[in-house]
Amino acid sequence: MAEHVNRETVQSRLDRLDDRYDVGYREDKRVSVDPDSFGEEIATARDGYVGSSYVWVVRRPDAASPLSESMPDDVHVQERVLMILGRGGTAWAIPGGGREDGETFEESARREVREETDIECTIEDCFGTRYERRTSPDHDEILHTLRVVFTGEYAGGSIAIQPGELNGAAWRARSPARLHPLAEPVAAEWFEE
Repeated sequence: MAEHVNRETVQSRLDRLDDRYDVGYREDKRVSVDPDSFGEEIATARDGYVGSSYVWVVRRPDAASPLSESMPDDVHVQERVLMILGRGGTAWAIPGGGREDGETFEESARREVREETDIECTIEDCFGTRYERRTSPDHDEILHTLRVVFTGEYAGGSIAIQPGELNGAAWRARSPARLHPLAEPVAAEWFEE
């Protein structure tokens, strides 16, 4: 019989998110992991890793910096969303990353946005979750992890990317041609408007 790693912890985190937010999008996914890296994932989970969180950060026109004198008066300022391009990646994503011991998913998401882009944000809602059951050949364990996507608002700062992790970051008014899978559901809803 397979050992379930993190099942109860992930379920309690999902219950807390359900109690606090009207979580709209849910994905339940089975993921097959390379046997060479799965042992390390299991060890990390046993040390407290539960998953990761991300923020769809929206900057409203009134939060944008004033136009410089060289800009024409008729420039249309519109809502934009903060998107990142990871090192070696070709698909645009949303900032976020792994939850550290003792953090809530909300605290983790805000910290990751700040570390990756130097942008401060608020958390407004939980857009959705992806509950992963990770398995690997040659291993008996089933690893339960959670990916959480929040929606948030810009609270300050200017983009300054973390060079060790990102190739770029930008405020986007339109959807890029290539999106990371975690960004696709929220992008489809937001860019549709």
